Amino acid sequence: MNNEESINLTHSSYIVLGFHAYLNLCYVYMQVLANILVSFNHKLALFIFFVVLSSNSLAGWENQTHIISKDGAECVVRGLKNEAVLFRHKDPQKCVEWGLSNGLNTIVLAGEYIFDDRIDVPRPGVTLIVDEGAVFKLNPDTKHSTISFRASNPDYWGMIPFIYNKGHNDVKVLMFGELVKYRWETKERGRQTMPIIFDGRNANGDCGLSGGMMLVTGRATDSFWLIDSSDVKVPIVALDTGPGASLVLEGCEDCPLGMIVNLALESGGKTGETIDLNSRSIDITIERLIGERSYEIIDCNESHVIVGEAVSVGIPQKLFGRGPVSGPRFTDRRSFGTRSLDVRRTTVLNDAIKARLIHEVPPFPESLPQFTVKTTVEIDLKGNKKRRYSKSVQIDLRN
Repeated sequence: MNNEESINLTHSSYIVLGFHAYLNLCYVYMQVLANILVSFNHKLALFIFFVVLSSNSLAGWENQTHIISKDGAECVVRGLKNEAVLFRHKDPQKCVEWGLSNGLNTIVLAGEYIFDDRIDVPRPGVTLIVDEGAVFKLNPDTKHSTISFRASNPDYWGMIPFIYNKGHNDVKVLMFGELVKYRWETKERGRQTMPIIFDGRNANGDCGLSGGMMLVTGRATDSFWLIDSSDVKVPIVALDTGPGASLVLEGCEDCPLGMIVNLALESGGKTGETIDLNSRSIDITIERLIGERSYEIIDCNESHVIVGEAVSVGIPQKLFGRGPVSGPRFTDRRSFGTRSLDVRRTTVLNDAIKARLIHEVPPFPESLPQFTVKTTVEIDLKGNKKRRYSKSVQIDLRN
């Protein structure tokens, strides 16, 4: 082979090698481009998926929300975005139960509602919101469904809860309105209303109801009850009508309670109990109890509870009750015969003059689906001083 042929062969080899290198480089760039496109398509697909999911979620809560209002002497149910009447009845009980049966969220707007009988929550996982201007009354001339109450005369009293959740999990009741008290008593029989009862009693003798929420910033003159229930959140129960107790628990487990308040009806007045753990409740935690010159801020009978702070507005008649095992009024749970009360902090405002509740509740339905409720206890002290205790709760109907 001469030198010229050798040079030509070398040039050809370089050309072939260069072409191979070029092809390899193109292949690498094509892979990178393909990966970019795949990644982009993947991200785009995920983006579209989450947008569709969010849209469905948004549409879901809207389509599952009913608005109840007065229409003359009748009560009507409408959809959130639909002016058409979906259901109509003269008895608001039927309208509320229809709304809860056919949607996840039911909001009762302002107005006076006279019920023939109690509201029975029909199924789990529903939310009932009663607006600030709503007033619930009971028709005294109709037949009422009652639950028995164990007392010295156990067959005498029949209790009529305005709102009754019997055994349904994950039910939320947000009461911003007013529940008017009724009481009838004869020699043979007594009947009276109670505001709201969550009742988990069952044949197994355990907690037959789990989850959900009870929140009260409205007006009532009697106690709210949790019976044989677990993991029910009660972020706020705040009353200024001086009931015997603002909240009563029997046979409950693992219930986180927020700010429970019992203020006197009149300035400088006295109250009964802020909370009554009547019997057989365990693992109850309470952020704060506030009572005004209470007979007992907490009555702990055969129960186990931890309290973050107990606040007495004025000098209390008694701070804590740790009496002997108390006879149950409702619970079917077995007696365990022990009790423990751990109050981490106690504050006595000896120089308190007057206390008031300040509720911040948004307008409905404009504030839906996400809104915040706030309650403040404002206390006037001597020397033109004030003390405030607040609790805020965020609610999202999409969750």
